[in-house]
Amino acid sequence: LSYYLNRGKGRRRIFRNLLKLMLSKMFAPFDTDLCIDITKPPPPVDDSFPHSKLLEQLRQSDEILVQDFMSSRTLKPSISRKTTEPLASVDITAYRAELCDALKALEELKNSKLVLENLHNSPDENDARCSDEAERTGQVKKALSDQLNALENEERLSALTRKLAVRKKKRAWQKRRNERLKNAKELQRAERALRLEEIVRWESEWKTRLAKEQATREELQAKTLVLADVRRRKARAKRYLSRFEKTIRLHQHRQSASKEKHLMEETCPEEDTGERFRKNVDMLIGEWKSKLAECNREERRLKDELARRSAGNEGRRRENRWRKALFGDAAALINGGRGTTDRYDIIETRWSWDAYTLPASLTEGSTEGVPSEKGYTVPTGWIFPPENPLPEWAIYREPTKIKSEKNIGVSGGGKIAE
Repeated sequence: LSYYLNRGKGRRRIFRNLLKLMLSKMFAPFDTDLCIDITKPPPPVDDSFPHSKLLEQLRQSDEILVQDFMSSRTLKPSISRKTTEPLASVDITAYRAELCDALKALEELKNSKLVLENLHNSPDENDARCSDEAERTGQVKKALSDQLNALENEERLSALTRKLAVRKKKRAWQKRRNERLKNAKELQRAERALRLEEIVRWESEWKTRLAKEQATREELQAKTLVLADVRRRKARAKRYLSRFEKTIRLHQHRQSASKEKHLMEETCPEEDTGERFRKNVDMLIGEWKSKLAECNREERRLKDELARRSAGNEGRRRENRWRKALFGDAAALINGGRGTTDRYDIIETRWSWDAYTLPASLTEGSTEGVPSEKGYTVPTGWIFPPENPLPEWAIYREPTKIKSEKNIGVSGGGKIAE
């Protein structure tokens, strides 16, 4: 259309006339309202949503649906609680009191009949008294009849029956509730007692453990003090031995100087004094050497014992590091006696789980526990470190060393390698 409109006035006029002819032929059979005059601008478009005509159609269709539903629906008279007649209220206490009055009236009626029979059977029968008693008996009978009629009212009896059933259900529910609360309190009391027992047991266990740790610490401290005293005595013995050696050298130097002097003066030196001094010094050196040897033995014994204690602590620390590395922080809850068995049980469980959750990429040619090249990158299950582990795992490995027959080898820093 734009191509032909841009070709000039003549062609534009021809195209306009042709378009009019086509539209007149198309809309001729229809209503004249549908004829479009292209010379006039089109009417404005109603852009409002929802459209008014559409809403009217929807409303009409909804009305038709509602009418069909109401015509096909069978209406039933609805029973409302407000329209029902209220039930007769019955007071159980008042009913019980009325029943007691009726029983008393019945007993009084029985007594009146007995009195009336005795009056009829007596030889000296008194008509006035008999008539009074008969009138009284009739009054009692009438009162009893009225009471029984009031008690035997059907509505009242049905209301009383329903109320008694409700009371019975309520009392049964209260009884069950009280029993349940009682059982819950007993269970709570038992749980509290068990918890208190557990707390007391835990406190006693930890108090015992702390007492042992404190005693061990005090013992180690005392032995450390003893070791320090032994080392001080050893140093003193070495110091005295060095003094004795220096004294011997000084005495020898003096002897050599006195010999030279006596040779120059041609006199005879005194040999007894030098021998006696040397004998005394040798005796002192022997005594201090024996003390030094005793200090060495005592120091070695104390060092071995302290190293043994520190080795035990180091073993526990190494085991805790292994637990944390393998099982995380929760492994610290495992106690020492059960640690080994529990650790192996957990490893076996993990092996089973890894075998169950193994990816399907394992091929038939792959060995058991080793994935294929396209499978999982981590080996199946938890494995123990090899004999020559990597440096980051070597710190968790406990080195072994042959113990000597006499003592235990002590590593640097006073720690033993078992």
